[in-house]
Amino acid sequence: MSDYTPTDRDCDDSEESSPDDGAGDTGADGSDGSDGADPRPLTNLTGFKRDQLFVIRMLADRNPHGLVIKDKLDCYYDEEINQGRLYQNLGELIEEGYVEKRPLDGRTNAYRPSTRANELLEAHHEWERRCLFCEHH
Repeated sequence: MSDYTPTDRDCDDSEESSPDDGAGDTGADGSDGSDGADPRPLTNLTGFKRDQLFVIRMLADRNPHGLVIKDKLDCYYDEEINQGRLYQNLGELIEEGYVEKRPLDGRTNAYRPSTRANELLEAHHEWERRCLFCEHH
């Protein structure tokens, strides 16, 4: 195990950034502040919420309901996803403005990513791609 501790400089891939540039923050208007700046990771979500959001986006054209989302997540996780965990996190994603809930019938709701969530997921994906392929812009 290494004793390495990252510094602000380690996270900076350009000479012009400053430590207080709002990295990872979202503005009051819900924007990610990415006005042409480097893409940022979705750091304010847990990995599970981020995975839910990616699955909801992947299934968005099918108007997925909770059990469809759960079944898809079960394919990727080593253990079955508890429904309580699923719906609690879905509720939080809705409250946080990442997911929109629409009734399908009297008992079932469909879930779709918000426009903001789509933008943030794309920025997160681009950030991961740059990290994986060591691309500095």
